[in-house]
Amino acid sequence: MSDPYADLASQDKELQKRIADAIDIRSQDLAQKEIRQAYLADIKLPPNASAVELGSGTGYVTQDLISMAGAKTALGVEPSPVMVERANLHFADIPNLSFVIGDARQTGLPDDAFDIVLMHTLLCHVPGPEKAIHEAYRILKPGGVLAICDGDYSTATARIADFDPLDQLVRFMINQNVTNLWIMRQISGLLTRNGFALGAFKGHGYVAEGQAEYFLTVIDRGADRLVEEGVLQPDTGEALKQEARDRVAQNTFFGYMSYVSQIAYKQ
Repeated sequence: MSDPYADLASQDKELQKRIADAIDIRSQDLAQKEIRQAYLADIKLPPNASAVELGSGTGYVTQDLISMAGAKTALGVEPSPVMVERANLHFADIPNLSFVIGDARQTGLPDDAFDIVLMHTLLCHVPGPEKAIHEAYRILKPGGVLAICDGDYSTATARIADFDPLDQLVRFMINQNVTNLWIMRQISGLLTRNGFALGAFKGHGYVAEGQAEYFLTVIDRGADRLVEEGVLQPDTGEALKQEARDRVAQNTFFGYMSYVSQIAYKQ
């Protein structure tokens, strides 16, 4: 199975809803919010700044462009109608925040229109990511900010010992749902080749905390896909999901992944 995020609008609506559920959980995870705060808070925007997030999911990170980065208005562009509908429901009471269906590689937005473009966990799913970077350059005002954050996905793990079966679920899930595991190790060259000047480049460690709600969605989706592929029997898949929950209850669960952020500027 190829990365469903790469062509999300064409996927079955039930799969889109399941992905939207996972994005809702991840977006509201305290440790994930802290990652976003860490790279957005240092960005200096002009008064009445206009912002756009490409690949806006269910809208929580787009809202951060107002609450964390200080933009006056924010627009989310997202290919999945299911996610756009949910984002508009989540944030219907915020008049300066809106969401539309669109493609990060060809948004249809005007030239030189935005003070900041955000790509949060987008580029890892985009075939031909340079097209999205070129589009960001086009729609940014001169001197505008491009903020990118994505996973360094080869670091994702749930392993607490050698041969841990839960770790195999995480690795399989990442393999099935990411187009480019190495995008943030390649990002600086992609940006400079497309005319951007580089700013802050930071690493952010993410450790699942508390009830590990987001990491459990990773475990569950990995188990379900292995069952669908016929690698696991259904009872085995359910047993592995329960193992993860038992570890959470016993305070023995571990889930980790590093993220990397890159700030760049349109010259």
